Amino acid sequence: MIDSKEKKSKIRSIIRACRLILRMNRMNPDARQSDVKYYQMLEKYFTRLLNAREEGRFIAAHTVFFPTEILYAMDIVPMHTEMTTWMTSLFTAESAQILAAGAEVGLASEICSPHRGMAGAFAIGAVPRPDVIVWSNLVCDNTAKSGELFMKLNDCPGFFLDHPFQQSEDEMKYYIGELKGMIHFLEQESGKKMNWDKLAEIVARMDRQIQLFREINELRKAIPTPFSPQGFLQLLTTDYLVPGQPEAIEYLETLRDELSERVKAGKGAVAHERFRLMSLFIPPMYLMAFLEKISQEYGVVSVTEPFFTYWGEGRLDPAQPLVSVAKKAHMIPEVRSMYGPIEEHTINAIVDTAKQYHVDGAIYYADTGCRQSCATIRLFKDVLSEIGLPMLTLDCDIVDPTFTSQEEIREKLERFFELLETRSQNFLRVDSADIKVVGIDAGNLTTKAIVLDGDNIMTSSTIISSDNSESSAKAAMEEALNQAKLSLDDDWCIVATGAGAASVSFSQQKPITTCLARGIHSLLPSVRMVIDIGAESSTVIKLNEQGDVNDWATHDKCASGTGIFLQQIAKLMQMPLEEMAKLSFQAKAKADVSTTCAIFAESEVISHIHREPPTPKEEIVAGIYLSTVRRIMALCKRIGIERDVAVVGGVALNSGLVKILEEEMGFSVLVPDMPQIVAALGAAIIARENVKPEANR
Repeated sequence: MIDSKEKKSKIRSIIRACRLILRMNRMNPDARQSDVKYYQMLEKYFTRLLNAREEGRFIAAHTVFFPTEILYAMDIVPMHTEMTTWMTSLFTAESAQILAAGAEVGLASEICSPHRGMAGAFAIGAVPRPDVIVWSNLVCDNTAKSGELFMKLNDCPGFFLDHPFQQSEDEMKYYIGELKGMIHFLEQESGKKMNWDKLAEIVARMDRQIQLFREINELRKAIPTPFSPQGFLQLLTTDYLVPGQPEAIEYLETLRDELSERVKAGKGAVAHERFRLMSLFIPPMYLMAFLEKISQEYGVVSVTEPFFTYWGEGRLDPAQPLVSVAKKAHMIPEVRSMYGPIEEHTINAIVDTAKQYHVDGAIYYADTGCRQSCATIRLFKDVLSEIGLPMLTLDCDIVDPTFTSQEEIREKLERFFELLETRSQNFLRVDSADIKVVGIDAGNLTTKAIVLDGDNIMTSSTIISSDNSESSAKAAMEEALNQAKLSLDDDWCIVATGAGAASVSFSQQKPITTCLARGIHSLLPSVRMVIDIGAESSTVIKLNEQGDVNDWATHDKCASGTGIFLQQIAKLMQMPLEEMAKLSFQAKAKADVSTTCAIFAESEVISHIHREPPTPKEEIVAGIYLSTVRRIMALCKRIGIERDVAVVGGVALNSGLVKILEEEMGFSVLVPDMPQIVAALGAAIIARENVKPEANR
């Protein structure tokens, strides 16, 4: 049950946060006036909502992309359901309570978290009770169904606005008819009449608002870009909460003027702009401050969001206010990618904006509760790949902080920034005979070290990792040097990678993806995809003909599909890993074993062992391998399978698993002679090519 303390008004919490930020801005002489006007705008919106019941005003709760202009024209207080949940997560860190309340209502975690959160907020009385619910089918089934639940939770009437997929003449007439029906419903329920003159004024300002969005987007093309790295959220908020309102125009004009001055002065949003990104979908609200910080740290800016800030063509006509409201619904940036079939102009918009804004790469924030947007990931990735741009897919949730952590996001972003850095550099290759280099792979189970002599591996060592990654790295390196009869007294270039690399203070660190790509490219230049089955994670990487990373996907949330998982199964079946591999070749069938959870898989293995008659051991082993392979295949399909494919890591020595992987792939895969040292080799190659000699002792 939800504690009474958790039922406090989330609206009050949002207002307090806005007022605190405003006080800080007023005390800061360098604060941007646009920021002041933005938070004043938010404070006004939520204060009006908070006071509405006490003032006897009529409240209409509405879903995203609803024509709020009509509510403002009728002097009805709007409450944007999704944005209220977003702002709760962004400003208050109190989203966990309303999500928990949503779960008590019966909403599963797979459902869009803004809808889950709002349902929970309604259920516990954490937001004002609306007089009506008005909602539409823009842009998903979650939105279309949420209104019915909100009506039930608030015991109030509602109206569903049916938006057609296309913009033909007949469909426009139909939608205008829907708008008229909704206006009639609101007039009956609120006792207020539509003020058509006021609606015309709002439409005129909305037309001006769209023009300002376009002017701001033009200014963002400048190099360096003048707009805040994650500032596009403010543009979204302006349209979602206050479309066609005077405060929206005032904020946007102030922002436009500030950006114009910065462009004239050649000032960028970050101290040193390194990477210009395209953002696809919405980042997690609870990590916005972190994302702003890491953007400043790495010189990264989002310069365009084609499906959130890039408005469609056309103008609105105040002389035809209702027609203009209907027309705007088809101009909304999100509609092009999230509603109805994706057409050629949508694809062209991605390519055009990438070129116009000089984009270096893209980030797709894959909100797990947003099924229709995630369905476009592969399509957008392929489109960008055709013009040579990498895209990082970040699995996340826009509101729920339990889905992914700041540390996970940081690690993936840093890998992506490393990829972008590698692509932007032309390394000066030095005479390898003059430089002594060591590559270290500090893994969770084992630590590997390699000493390079020119292009050849001089010596290598593998030791069991201890709890201290730095001690393990030093021990592995000393063993490799002793084999080569070399001493640490000399100057060395040392690069470390792997799970424990950050703790190896005497080295420079490089991402495992980059090192695996460089290592396999040196051994097998034809490889375009490498599968690394590590101790606690599995990674799939696509690389180009130069050995640079083009894309990757990692599975690290469950032991299923990793080396440790296979070790646990071997212990459970009381046989060495080598014997398991040989036994799998004798299997005439493969036992059914879970592909989704290591714990479930172990339980199923126990069940197979103890059933009567017991499942033959060879079939159990083959089933385990198939379970592991299917997890890996899911990663491969996510980024697209491209031959030749190589398998590396210690698990690559398991011939039984590799055979089943080849069966699932439909072709043979390549396994280098020493697959467990490929990452260390890549680290050594990078040390040789990219790192200046230093005394790394």
